[in-house]
Amino acid sequence: MGPIKDLELKFDNHFNIICGQNGIGKTTILDCLAQSFAGAQTTLKKTAGFEKGQWDINVTINGNVSSKSFLTNQFHPNETSRNYNGYYQNSNDVIVFKTHRNIEYIRLNSLGTDKIKDYNTFSQETIRGSVSNELKNWFVNRFLFSAQPNTLDENQLKNYELAKECFTILNPSIKFSKVLPNSFDILLSTPLGEIYFEYLSSGYKSSLALILGLIQEIELRYKNPTKFIKDFDGVVLIDEIDLHLHPEWQAKIYEALKFILPNAQVITSTHSPHIIQVSNASEIIPLVITETNEVKINPIVNQVYGCQGWSVEEILTDVMGMTETRTPTYLDAISNFNTAIDNEDYETANAQFLILDAMLHPENSLKKILKIQLTGISTND
Repeated sequence: MGPIKDLELKFDNHFNIICGQNGIGKTTILDCLAQSFAGAQTTLKKTAGFEKGQWDINVTINGNVSSKSFLTNQFHPNETSRNYNGYYQNSNDVIVFKTHRNIEYIRLNSLGTDKIKDYNTFSQETIRGSVSNELKNWFVNRFLFSAQPNTLDENQLKNYELAKECFTILNPSIKFSKVLPNSFDILLSTPLGEIYFEYLSSGYKSSLALILGLIQEIELRYKNPTKFIKDFDGVVLIDEIDLHLHPEWQAKIYEALKFILPNAQVITSTHSPHIIQVSNASEIIPLVITETNEVKINPIVNQVYGCQGWSVEEILTDVMGMTETRTPTYLDAISNFNTAIDNEDYETANAQFLILDAMLHPENSLKKILKIQLTGISTND
C-alpha cells in the first residue's frame, strides 16, 4: 500500500507515534487502520507496479481476538474498491482526525440540538475524518444547559468542565471567559484582553479542534448511556498530531492527549522531533527506507529510552531522514574555509571566516576554533 511493500507493526495499547521521512507511508498506515472499520468502500490504492494492495489486521474487541484481510486493486485517483469485510459495527469506537483541523468563524443565529450520528456516519468518518464545524454549537449548548438543573447528566457535566479547561491546555494565560448572549460567540480571556476563540493562532485552533473535537465526538457517539471522555477505551487515529504547532506546544499536545485519553489507544503520525524526544520507547514507531527501497522499522532507536537523550538535530537526521540540517550557504563557507586552511591561503580563509563569524550563533564555540585555525596560517606574529 502506498510506498510500503511489506511491513508488520505491533502497536502499544495506549500511545503510538509513527515517524520517519516524508513519503514513507505514515498516513497510509493510519488509513489502513481507519478503513478497516469502514463500511462498503475503501479509498486506499495499491503500490505502483503491483497487481493488488493488501493489509491484514489483528484486533481485540471486548476481549475477543479477530483477524481480517483487506484487498484493493485500485490505483487511479477517482477509483474506490468495494469492501464489505470491515469491522463496520465497531466504527463508533474509532475516531479519526485528518489534517483538516481549522476552526473558521461561524455566526450562530440560533442554537441547534446535537447532530444525530449513526453507524453509517461513523464508518464514513473512518475515511474522511471528523470535522470541527459543529464544535461551537455543541460547546454553547453545553454552556447554557449546564446552568439548568437536571438537564445534563454527570458524564456530560464532566465533559463540559474538561472542555472549558482545554482552552488553557497549551497556554495557562488563556482561559474561557463567557458566551455572549446576543451572538452565542465564545470569548476567552488573555493577557491582552478578551478575544473571540476563533482569533487564536492556527496552531492553537488546530489543537482545540482536536481536543474539543474528541470530547464532542464522545458525546455524539454515546447517548444512552453517556460516557466521560477519560473512560473511552476505543481507538483514536490522528494524522500529524503537531499540525501548525509552535515547537514549545508540540510536546504539550502529546501530554494533553495522554491526560484526556488515559484508557484509549491513540495512534498518530508526527514530523516533530520534540514529540519524539519526550516519548517513551514503546510509543515510537520509527520507519526508515532501506537500501533495497523497502519500508522497515528503524533499528537505531533505543528500545529502552527511545530518543529521550537525543538532540533535535540527531532526531532530524537519524529518525526523520534529513540528510543535512544546515544551509547550503553555511556548507559552502565552511568547505571553502577548510580548503583555504589546507592550502595555507590566509586571504581566502579570512574572507570565509568573516562570513562564518557573522553567520554562526553569537555563542557558538566553533567561532573560537575557526579563529585559532586562521591564526595558525597567519604570517603575523
